[in-house]
Amino acid sequence: MHRKILYAAAALAVVGSAACSRGGDKFPALANDFVFTTLSFSPSGATQVGLHVLVDPKTGDTLRLDGMLDDYTPASIAHQRAYYRSVDSQLTAIGRDRLDPQTQADYDLLYNGMKFAAFSLDSERFYQRKPQLYPEVLGSALFANISLEYADTATRSRDLTARLEKVPWFVGVALLNLNASNDVYRKVALDEMSGVADLINGPGATFVKGTPSEARYKAAQGPALAALAHYAAFVRDTLPKKGTFDWRMGRSMFDQKWKYYLQASVTPDEMLKSAEDSMRTIRHEMLLLAGPLHASWFPGHKHTGDSAAVLNAIVGEVLARIGQDHTNRDSLVETGQRTVADLEKFVVDHRVLSQTDFSNIKVIPTPEFERGIYGVGGANFAPALQPKLSSFYWVTPIPKEWPAAQAEAKLREYNRYKFLTLTIHEAMPGHLVQGDYANRVTPEWRRLLRVVFGPNSYIEGWAVYAEQMMEVLGENGGDAVKAHLVALKADLRLYSNVIIDVRLQTMGMDGDSAVALMVRDAFQERPEAVAKLQRAQLDYVQLNTYPVGLREWWDFRHAVEAQEGSAFNLCRFHDQVLSYGPIPVPAVRRLYFARVAPTATMPPSRCEVAGK
Repeated sequence: MHRKILYAAAALAVVGSAACSRGGDKFPALANDFVFTTLSFSPSGATQVGLHVLVDPKTGDTLRLDGMLDDYTPASIAHQRAYYRSVDSQLTAIGRDRLDPQTQADYDLLYNGMKFAAFSLDSERFYQRKPQLYPEVLGSALFANISLEYADTATRSRDLTARLEKVPWFVGVALLNLNASNDVYRKVALDEMSGVADLINGPGATFVKGTPSEARYKAAQGPALAALAHYAAFVRDTLPKKGTFDWRMGRSMFDQKWKYYLQASVTPDEMLKSAEDSMRTIRHEMLLLAGPLHASWFPGHKHTGDSAAVLNAIVGEVLARIGQDHTNRDSLVETGQRTVADLEKFVVDHRVLSQTDFSNIKVIPTPEFERGIYGVGGANFAPALQPKLSSFYWVTPIPKEWPAAQAEAKLREYNRYKFLTLTIHEAMPGHLVQGDYANRVTPEWRRLLRVVFGPNSYIEGWAVYAEQMMEVLGENGGDAVKAHLVALKADLRLYSNVIIDVRLQTMGMDGDSAVALMVRDAFQERPEAVAKLQRAQLDYVQLNTYPVGLREWWDFRHAVEAQEGSAFNLCRFHDQVLSYGPIPVPAVRRLYFARVAPTATMPPSRCEVAGK
């Protein structure tokens, strides 16, 4: 598959001028400009969403973004700050109250994006404090040229080489910027920069082999690797002597990011209490479900100790037995393809939504370059700027070199029931179906704004809601009790994420206590819990994305059911809420209850059942 280069600036000029000519409303032009300008601030991200070439309408300069790296110089940071101040002024001049309800939702989304960007630049300042930021951005930029088929191999090799040639400059900027850190950040930065070096020497060198850029790439390799080695020495030896930046962000920063990142109606304190209550309720429910299975499967196993230890022993043994029901190690991709086909039929037969054509969704093995990130599988959307391309459900094969015990452990974790919910989440009717509905939004400026800046709480919340909604409708892999036990185990992980995120970042929880909570109360293996602790130390609020989004979706649906009573139609509800596109769930809720129709090309409705 070859993706055509999109000259996005031309689209920007057409949409902007057309919007202004339709009555002087300047918001569509501002929204369009905001999408493309902010993407141009991050060439590594622009490549991933399908923006490859941009012509600056003011200077006429052509930016070939696929060959550029993100610019963290003081001049660039100052330019970005000035741009966001300009956007703020333009939004004030436009005035939210003069807009229709749909455009008010867009206004709020743009305003939040602008304020979040300013918060990142002025308050977080991770470009000065997170040494891992630089290898992550660099690795992502180089990897995008290799893995995304936006052009032929020769063009992408040229772009990759152009980025490689800029590595010494990129590292030099990082060395000047960084003035604080901590042990966790430095450890991860060193590990990740080593991974970037491996990417340059391995997949990158292989990718350009035989192309016109091969000689240039080889010439750039030495200086790039030397710059990375210099960076590693700086992080290891010099950065510890500079300022200390605590990974615990504290209540004020946590609350601000919570507002911008999640765009939800629930507060951190409310979510923490809900999570702690849910953990207790779920564990009790798991014991009730597991008890009869345990008595049948392990009649000779008598467990003693405190109530928590007995519960863990009984439920743990039952979960381990359920985990034995899994596919063959060489059949994961085929199982994914078959599962998606079965889920398509279920979605159509049960009128989960009106869409019946899912031909845009392809199930393929995860590309080898991506298997380090997608250890089991994942959703890969069509780029926002090229929405007619296919979307993929990637399923990661188990490496042939893995010993039997290692493969078996992975298959037990992703057993029949867990693999089913993974496929629901990533593909059907989770991420890929939600993404297809999002691409139906019109006009184009609105679609782009919502797809590029839509909150993850909407996106991930929908996918987890889809798992639970499908189970309620009867999609359970053939055994309702086993499926529900596996689902409840997943819920424990969601809520333990809430607890460790809030308590580590704002309440002084120590790392050992966080690991103990995950192992003891959420049935996580210790290596997994230790990795989750590091993730919670490296970022904040992000771990709340899934449970907060899930809560928002269920609260919304229950409110609709309460209002509509016997007239509630699940298919019609799903069609409408997905057709608003990814805006915050509270905004979807306002539009829905105000009876504001989506501006989208809806699929032909199948929601009315004959005779009802």
